[in-house]
Amino acid sequence: MNPSGTGRMVVALVVFALLAVLVWRTMEPGRYQQLAWLLLGFFAFRVVLGRLRSR
Repeated sequence: MNPSGTGRMVVALVVFALLAVLVWRTMEPGRYQQLAWLLLGFFAFRVVLGRLRSR
């Protein structure tokens, strides 16, 4: 898996999806859950953006 490969992007997005499910299942709704969603979305966006830039 090279750094700009699709495989690494898929693995990263799957990890973010798992973390999102964990946030949804374990945290009570409120400010901290929203912050966690925002951070996970930001990092997922950066992964996709990095993939688009490397093409």
